Amino acid sequence: MSKNKTIKTYGFGVVAQGFHNYLVVNNEEERLRTVIIKNPTKVRKNINAIIETTNENTIRDKDVDVIVELISSSEEAYGIVAENLEIGKKVISANKKLIAENLEELINIEKENEAIFLYEGAVCGSIPIIRVLNDLYANEEINEVKGIFNGSSNYILSQLFTKGISYNEALIQAQKLGFAEADPTSDVGGFDALYKLIIITAHAFGKVVKPYEVLNIGIQSITKNDIAFAKQNNLKIKLIAKASLKNDDLTLSVFPTLIDDDNELYNVENEYNGVLIDSDNIGQQFYKGKGAGSLPTGLVVYSDLKAIDSNYRYSYKKLNQENLNLSSDVKGSFLLSLDESTTIDQLDLPLSNLFTIDSEGKRFIVKLTIDELILNKYNFNKLNISIIAIDDYKLTNKLIEASLKNEVLTV
Repeated sequence: MSKNKTIKTYGFGVVAQGFHNYLVVNNEEERLRTVIIKNPTKVRKNINAIIETTNENTIRDKDVDVIVELISSSEEAYGIVAENLEIGKKVISANKKLIAENLEELINIEKENEAIFLYEGAVCGSIPIIRVLNDLYANEEINEVKGIFNGSSNYILSQLFTKGISYNEALIQAQKLGFAEADPTSDVGGFDALYKLIIITAHAFGKVVKPYEVLNIGIQSITKNDIAFAKQNNLKIKLIAKASLKNDDLTLSVFPTLIDDDNELYNVENEYNGVLIDSDNIGQQFYKGKGAGSLPTGLVVYSDLKAIDSNYRYSYKKLNQENLNLSSDVKGSFLLSLDESTTIDQLDLPLSNLFTIDSEGKRFIVKLTIDELILNKYNFNKLNISIIAIDDYKLTNKLIEASLKNEVLTV
């Protein structure tokens, strides 16, 4: 046991309990000195550490070496993380919203005070993607990182495809299983995936982007007709977060996306996450693992603790790439599905951009930039139009060619 690195955790929810489990099974529970909780009436069993409520303790924790922040509020987490980094502490966090919104500042505080800040548990559950990017890809230029970063939305989409139930039924199931929160907006709205994409982008491309600079569209508008269309054409819909670099132009997005069975993400189901990394020298690498759950995420937090024991820190070798531009004018292909009461004339889009792929004029393929999507997002919501990205130009061309031959199945 490492005698000189004692621990204090903030929060004792699902992830913290998983982390505690690994302390116990590795005979390191004695390192956990204090657990800070919000609700003192809630029973916490089998914890030898001192349990305190937040109003009984200061944030600046000079009595321990490692702070493990595992609470839900990003605002409260900011104070815990930032103030402890300011006094040179070793800090672990799994709060993706906190990190995505404040990453550049937290990195600076870490460096200025010779602290250590690790946060593998904030991104993609059990997949150690931050360590992979920081270590393996430190000297490799990456073309694209994309994947399924949110287990809750992926579970819902899997249920829609396999069981044919409604979106609301699938959401309730996800909530009962603990994959989705009581307020599921962050998961199903694509915000959780967005925060993770921001963090990944900093390590993959060296560019720190703010969440408000990236367009995210969630899965709330996916209809049974969309699911039926995908199934009949041997496709699936996945919520894909993507960062692509081309000629110093960096494009980020989070969209529900049509993919075919050539894509490694096609068979990533339920609460699992999947990450694809593409680079010129290595080619494409694929990582898959559970994206949610007490033990999968708890293990990653524990691995951060063991990394701290070895004085490991992120190198941020690619950080501050001044030559990279955040671009929103690269065109992508999208499938538009109109409501029964909607006509294409109600959209503020040039008709030349639209390609009809059904006989009723309710489903179209359109090429749009992110800027154009932003301008039309209000209309899409107002008119109950679902918008789904199409994975790549090959699949787009395949759908268009099949439609011309009357081979695309529509509903």
